[in-house]
Amino acid sequence: MTARSAERAGCPGWRGTPLLAFEHPNAPTCRAASRSDLSAIHALEVAEYGDASYPYFALRQLFELDGANWTVAEEAGEVCGYVLASLRADRTAWLLAVAVAARCRSRGYGRALLETALAQCRRAHVVLVRLTVDPANATAYRLYKEAGFVLERHEPDYFGPHEPRDVLVHRIYH
Repeated sequence: MTARSAERAGCPGWRGTPLLAFEHPNAPTCRAASRSDLSAIHALEVAEYGDASYPYFALRQLFELDGANWTVAEEAGEVCGYVLASLRADRTAWLLAVAVAARCRSRGYGRALLETALAQCRRAHVVLVRLTVDPANATAYRLYKEAGFVLERHEPDYFGPHEPRDVLVHRIYH
């Protein structure tokens, strides 16, 4: 697939660089998040994570720190997914949250968001990317493993008592 056909397919990578293309008429469009996306990100965060979601005020403050590194996916002009990336000066990064609306799952949105974030990390010369995943979330776990993430450690009480998470790591070689 050429870069031109990837652009026509509607999923440019970070800041217009073709990254991943879908041969689907309703393919996601990935773009940099803006402050005006925060309400939609928060609504999706609440829908997907419930009580464990970031409150709006925390998203707003995180956006001030790292919003330039966030990506949203759109379908028909509506935010249907996001990845919240935090890139550090020590050439490491955390993917703080990755979510896709239920109506858009199993259609490549999560993969597009993840690959867009990893491409952004490569361009920033990040060497290590971490994220956490609920060990019971087989779909997310599979996506991360397919992208090259491996288990770094398991923490049984990561988000408090009986809230386990696996910390996964992806090494980027330059």
